[in-house]
Amino acid sequence: MDLVNKKRNEIWLKEDLKFRKLEEKARIPNRRLSNVPFVKLKKESDLERVPDKRGCYWIWTNESINHSLHGNKTPNKFNDGEIIYNGVAKDDIRGRIRKHLFGTIDEGWSAISMDIYLKRSVSHRKKAMSRDKKKKTPFLKGDKIPKSLSGERISTKKLLLYLCLSPKERKYIKEKNYEEFFFRNGINVKEPKHRRFKFKVYFITELTSLSYLEYVEKKWRENNGLPKLCSYKKGR
Repeated sequence: MDLVNKKRNEIWLKEDLKFRKLEEKARIPNRRLSNVPFVKLKKESDLERVPDKRGCYWIWTNESINHSLHGNKTPNKFNDGEIIYNGVAKDDIRGRIRKHLFGTIDEGWSAISMDIYLKRSVSHRKKAMSRDKKKKTPFLKGDKIPKSLSGERISTKKLLLYLCLSPKERKYIKEKNYEEFFFRNGINVKEPKHRRFKFKVYFITELTSLSYLEYVEKKWRENNGLPKLCSYKKGR
């Protein structure tokens, strides 16, 4: 780089240093989100207590999940449950949570992946199993997974059946000889499989700085691990 351009670049290096110093001073929530507002969700009307503003959010449940969409470290459990997803909503947290936890069976929007889609998939859904080992499928991960199988990509029906499934899901998997099975987009906490478990959404809303909003999401993941049902460590 020539001298003139080097001096020009130094201007932006100084700005970068200022920004990093601000980041270092910024507070983020702790592992248990103890200072973060939350709402327990059992019925759809409970969503009215979740703001319809931009913000960041975390989904906690005490329902067991025996798979992870990534191979990174995941957050430690607390209060007999775990954070299974966190994200940023740049417009409407309530709408985002509705898709995650009160979705329809044929929801086309990508949401948390816990339930098997009980039809042939013709839209965008994450793979739950593929016999093609080159395809991106979940890893087995959970307290009830044998140590010898922990971290295995789900490439067979036998491995797929280690997931936490309803009798209806198990029957569907056993009866179908498909090369691939897919997750449904989102769940509905009112359905029999989920309604005996607790679900909470933690949220920070009305943040005017998009940089801080995204920093909170990124830094919380760096400190505590990437929730099981997130696909990307950072970015989208």
